Amino acid sequence: MPTIAAAAAPADRRLTIGGVVVLTLGALDFGIEQGIVIPALPSLAAHYDASLIAIGWMVTAFVLASIVAVPLLGRLGDIFGKRRILLISLGAFAVGSLLCALTESIGVAIAGRAIQGIGAAVPPLTLGLARDTLPPALLSRAVGAVVGAATAGSGVGFLLSGFLVDRFSPAAIFWFLLGLAMLLIIAVVALVQESPVRARVPLDLGGAFLLATGLIALLLAISKGSAWEWTSARTLGLFAVAFGLLVLFVLVERRVREPLVDLSLVVTRPFAQAHVCIAAFGFAFFIAVILVPQMAAAPEASGYGLGLSTMQVGLLLLPTSIAAFAAGWLGGRIVDRVGPRALVAVGSVFAVVGYASLALAHDTAFELSAGSAAIGVAWGFVLTGIYPVVIRGSTTDKTGVAIGVNVVIRNTAAAVGTQVAVAVVSGAGLVNGFTAESGFTRTFVLGAAGAAVVLLASALMPGREGRPARSAPVPGG
Repeated sequence: MPTIAAAAAPADRRLTIGGVVVLTLGALDFGIEQGIVIPALPSLAAHYDASLIAIGWMVTAFVLASIVAVPLLGRLGDIFGKRRILLISLGAFAVGSLLCALTESIGVAIAGRAIQGIGAAVPPLTLGLARDTLPPALLSRAVGAVVGAATAGSGVGFLLSGFLVDRFSPAAIFWFLLGLAMLLIIAVVALVQESPVRARVPLDLGGAFLLATGLIALLLAISKGSAWEWTSARTLGLFAVAFGLLVLFVLVERRVREPLVDLSLVVTRPFAQAHVCIAAFGFAFFIAVILVPQMAAAPEASGYGLGLSTMQVGLLLLPTSIAAFAAGWLGGRIVDRVGPRALVAVGSVFAVVGYASLALAHDTAFELSAGSAAIGVAWGFVLTGIYPVVIRGSTTDKTGVAIGVNVVIRNTAAAVGTQVAVAVVSGAGLVNGFTAESGFTRTFVLGAAGAAVVLLASALMPGREGRPARSAPVPGG
């Protein structure tokens, strides 16, 4: 049975201000890990003597590993202590970075990125620690700080990527990540107290295996669908395998006494509403992250590209990072007053406007930066509205699992949205040897439509405390 809840924990087990800062920096590190590689992919291809298709697996491996790691390490955090597992996740960042920095083999570098993906459990673990060790009055602000840091980290990564590659070498990216991870490990040991909450339950390794293999098959099919053709035997076979494994996972989880993923955290209130919002969010909001840098870096001869360097692309994206951080900070301070429903709705409106503006006008750096910044505001508001619902809706011994499920849904939807976006852009064909501008325009419209779905789904979210959303019962709820 769980140990004493955080609210009853002794004062010396409460998270200090320094601890909150460290956890926020840990979330920032995760965002940097995600974003720093993307602008440097061409340089990394030359460094590892690999094709762009092969180098793209450095991104895919990170995503696949993160989807597996988040629920597994979230559960381990509930069992063995979130601070302890947080240190393991940061250690994975460090080990993976070291492998990528030392090797000249693309295969080893892909393995290194997969190990780094284990560190994707850092944000949910930090949120779980905040839930367990902070007074309730400070929880929303801590969530806002963590969300703002994680979302801003990707933009910081874009900026750092250009500086490190231009001034030093592609390998310098990974030496930087190694140093940052080591500093954070030291800071966590010194400043962050362990959570007093424990769940004395066995680890569901069978469920972990089925979830891992099912999601890997699904993401592999999505990521390779365009290259293999969507109707090929390999693609359809992988989709069939993924479906079978995930169905088997659900059947197993319904029968075991202590499942890795409690399905009640998926289909019952308030989790179902939060998951619907996060799925639509994941599908739509990552489109800009992929497309805006590509348009900014495309040659001017394309008719729409700006021909910017990696450093200039980072500067263009900097307002997005600032907007995401500011919105996360502000959202954490006002979510208890306005309610999650209003915060998610307002964020969705910003995203619809941002994507619409990108679809209509993307010929200058200002237009790209302004549209992307509006989506950054949406990012901070939407996540800060969703996460407190998940955290407060779960029992203290299942906080890590509840957050992990939400993150897995977001990452899976993001992978789907990214692949659909790439397919739309590729399907537009070439004009004078360059990707047709219409492909980007259509994809921005797709992003606006996805953000509109988030807006509609926000009606299902809880309002201010004591004023729940009026909606039809969720099946299983």
